[in-house]
Formats: sequence, C-alpha cells, structure tokens
Amino acid sequence: MEVGVFGKWQPEYSARGLPTFPVKVIGNDKRPAVRGYMKVGSLTSERLAKQFADASAFGLACGRLTGLTVLDVDCKDERVLADALARHGESPFVVRTGSGNFQAWYRHGGEKRQVRPWGNELPIDQLGDGYVVAPPSEGKRMAYQIVQGTLDDLPNLPFMQNAWKPGDQARPRTAYEGERNKALWRHCMHDAHHCDTLDDLLDVARTFNDTSCMPPLDDDEVVKVAKSAWKYTMDGTNRIGRHGAWLSAASLDEMVQDPYFTTLIAWLQAQNGPEARFLVADGLREKFGWPREQFRRVRRKAVRTGWIVPLTKPKPGKAVEYRWGKARKQR
Repeated sequence: MEVGVFGKWQPEYSARGLPTFPVKVIGNDKRPAVRGYMKVGSLTSERLAKQFADASAFGLACGRLTGLTVLDVDCKDERVLADALARHGESPFVVRTGSGNFQAWYRHGGEKRQVRPWGNELPIDQLGDGYVVAPPSEGKRMAYQIVQGTLDDLPNLPFMQNAWKPGDQARPRTAYEGERNKALWRHCMHDAHHCDTLDDLLDVARTFNDTSCMPPLDDDEVVKVAKSAWKYTMDGTNRIGRHGAWLSAASLDEMVQDPYFTTLIAWLQAQNGPEARFLVADGLREKFGWPREQFRRVRRKAVRTGWIVPLTKPKPGKAVEYRWGKARKQR
C-alpha cells in the first residue's frame, strides 16, 4: 500500500506527544474518518496510521488531550492575522490552511471552543476543543503549510493572551427554528467580505450551520443563502460588517487644528464598530509613520477627551484594550 500524508507524518507528530487521526476531505467537507477521534491516544494513533496509511489528510484534537489551543483566522488577509497576533500574543507556529486562511497554535490554558467569540466583525474562532486539520494535509485548494516555525516548536508553545472567556463580549447565540435562515444570511453577509470565491463563502456557511444552527438546515438551503449573500457582495451592495469614519461638523470644527488626532479617530472608527473592543498599541504608529511621542500624545488626548476608554491596565507584553467613550456616542 502506498504511504500517504497521514502514514508519513503520524510518527513525526507522535514523537512530539501529539496523537493524530485520519481525516476525509471531500470538496468543502472535512470530517474525521474514524469515530471517537477526540479520545485517540498514541497507541490508537499508531494503529490508525497502519490502517489508513494512504490517507491524504489528518487532524488532531484541541484541548487537554494534546495541550493545544488554535486561533483559527478564517481569512486570507495577512493584516487580520497580524492584528490577531497583536491581540493574543505571537506564536512560533503558524499554519496556512487548505483554503488559504491562517491558524496560530498555542499552549492550552483551559480555553473553550468558541465560534466568532468576538463578534462577526472578526472572522476568528477560538479552538480550545474540537479538532483541527494539521499540516501538511491536503486541502480543497492546497496543502496545509507551516508558514512559521517547525514541529519542534510544538512542545514549547506560549499560552494565548486575551483568550475569550465567559463574561467577555458575547459570542453569537445558537439559532433555532424560525431564525436560522436570518442568522445564517447575516453571518454570510459579514464574512463574504473576507472570501475570494463563492466556494470560500460556502465553507463559511456550512461551518456556521454545523456549529450554530439547531437543528442544522438542509445543505440546499445553506447553498441558497450563501449564493444570495455572495450576489449582494459582488454587486457592491453588501454593507453589513463594514465600518466607516463619520464625523459631525461640530467634531471636525474641534479637530481641525490637530490633524494627527483627526486621523487616529477616523482610522479607529473605520476599523471598529460601536461596541468593539480594540487595541491602540504603539505599533500602530508605524502604520501612520508618526514619531512615538506624537502617537502617544494623540492617544492620551483621545482618552482625555472621552473618545476612547481603557478597559485594562498596561502590563509588560500585554497591550491595553479600549472601547468607545461618550464622545463618539454624542457626536
């Protein structure tokens, strides 16, 4: 029997204490090829590697069994990945998935599996449970690739910072009968901006249907909703999930003498919705090309004038989180 990706790479992961199992990838559908995959240990994994030696894809569990939490960035935009790493800490192990999206792997610290825990504006899932397909499995478009690090980094991963936990901004609730279509449509409209093709959006729609719709909709209905959202996006009429910078005449009159301040507020508005939690870290000054002290002055002014409100205290290696203040709501 010809040895496939799973048969070749199972010993490599096993040598680093990570039991793996075969996965079937058929179009947009990724499913474990065996039952009880969340409990697969090293001996069972070794047996499966012989039984499914020709499998072209494999996965591993997230959570306590493997000690892994994966930040799943469901987007091809490297800027979204960079923002995610700025929020949650750098990881030495970053993967590009078979769809061209990204994953950052961390050491498990008790995190749960949460789909879109920070709202639909951020196409990011926190996988502290469930499973992930591992590189170099074959995906629907390309093989999963390690774009940063090596397998030797896996035993010494850092913990993820600012993980979602109960009490944080609420994750999308489960959609039940009578509201599933509307919830799926809105989710597709949000995520369509980050998709390159209809197939990408169908992948997003099916994931949401499997994890958030109770019971899941028929696949024909999922395809119908995704195609509708894709048409709006291609026509340029999809405004859901898009933020803009709007400033009243009164606000501009006050800001006109400080263009640095105006630029920061306008940029933050364009990037963050009214209820968002966001960072205004020093690294942002490089994007603007400003001196450090100029950037810090403007940030202090934004806090002082009530435009932004700090939610956390500064700590070494951990940026402060902010929300919008009364000044934005009153303008």
